[in-house]
Amino acid sequence: MGLHPLFTLGPRLQLCASMVRKNVKLADVGTDHAYLPIWLAKKAIISNAVAADIRQGPLEKAKDNIQRYHVQDTVTARLSDGLNKISPNEADDIVIAGMGGEMINKIIENAKWLKDSNKRLILQPMTSVPELRKYLAENGFALLKEQAVIDENHAYTVILSYYNPKLIKTDELYEYIGMLNPKKQADREYVSRVLVSLSKKARGMEISGKNREAQKLYNIIDNIKSKV
Repeated sequence: MGLHPLFTLGPRLQLCASMVRKNVKLADVGTDHAYLPIWLAKKAIISNAVAADIRQGPLEKAKDNIQRYHVQDTVTARLSDGLNKISPNEADDIVIAGMGGEMINKIIENAKWLKDSNKRLILQPMTSVPELRKYLAENGFALLKEQAVIDENHAYTVILSYYNPKLIKTDELYEYIGMLNPKKQADREYVSRVLVSLSKKARGMEISGKNREAQKLYNIIDNIKSKV
């Protein structure tokens, strides 16, 4: 089998990769075709990885890619519902990307061993981002970093978190913008889309007669705008 030139990660996965620590064991949950762990292995960033997915089809493709790029000594494909088939000693950094925030919450909830300050969670939710941030804070996970990225005209946020209840800091804006810095271009673009969504929600509340709830949301929108 010949050598294949290494592919380039898209901006979304590249941002996830940038948050992975050097020489760690990685678990990539919902790995799809295993591009992230393969790339990290080829760049000699990780010591080894479990590329996990709940679907057999993508996992077979992941196995093919692992062979194609000659990283079978570093990356193992595994059928797993979330982290259920991954043991604590197999993962230092855990990437959960490309799925809804509620699903990410369930995966974390079902892996109690993540409540370890030595573990790092790199989370890239596609939906329900406020619900994810709220869950993390309520369950003792502090945010270390959060950064947005634009990928094919979609805005995504990537959250770096770990278990440390004493470091949790929240305010009324936390669920909506987390640690994003609207003065940075990608973060500002993401926040602007959050504002559009919140404005629609507030108008819907007004139409349905929920004026007090709408006003509260308008106040949050104004506070977010003051940060931009």
